Amino acid sequence: MNVAELENMYRHCEEIGDDFTEHSKFIKLLLSENTREMTDYHYELLRRRKVPILYHRIRAAFRKRKDAESYLIDKLPQEHDPTMQADILQILGGLRSSHAAPLAREFVKHNDERHREVGLFVLGWVGDKGDIDILRTHMLTETAPLLRITAASAHRQIASRHPELKCDILRSLKSGFEKETNDEVLSWIIVMIGTIAIKNLGLREDKEDPHILHGDVQKAKKKAAAFLSTLP
Repeated sequence: MNVAELENMYRHCEEIGDDFTEHSKFIKLLLSENTREMTDYHYELLRRRKVPILYHRIRAAFRKRKDAESYLIDKLPQEHDPTMQADILQILGGLRSSHAAPLAREFVKHNDERHREVGLFVLGWVGDKGDIDILRTHMLTETAPLLRITAASAHRQIASRHPELKCDILRSLKSGFEKETNDEVLSWIIVMIGTIAIKNLGLREDKEDPHILHGDVQKAKKKAAAFLSTLP
């Protein structure tokens, strides 16, 4: 299989849109060779985002490439497309690369919101105790609600890997709960608190679509406040 043949298959996948079977066939062939030419082709496909689901699947597949980590580390300094830079960090985070946490700490300082978003959720995947302060700062100060939600959600990711940090993380989320005025963001903070503490605070994520919450936010606020008042 050469790049020209793969390109024809890729264009077919673009034309048919969301077809899991066809996308899977293409990706299987894309990963069947680990030559530099094929890896370069795979990397350049990340610039083509006409069909978002296809783009996301191709990006996820890059983690399966041999030497993906070293390839991306070499690419990052010469990459000028902000979306590609963010994709590199996301893939490295998915690989749990030792480079991911230091890069994420730099990304959260960036002016570009997408950089900060990826930096925040990658810190959730690979961060440690010292990163709780970073997440709290962004949860309290980001202008965009999405980024405040991302920062709050990243707390839960760290808690799942470091249960010994449960109290530190709950106290951090408490500061967000006390300051937040946007009910959507506040709802997600409450969900994070409830799942970390294993407490039913009246809000839950949808089993089929985790982006949807169920419950009465006003009642949940009261339950969360009562619980948080008991934290040491």
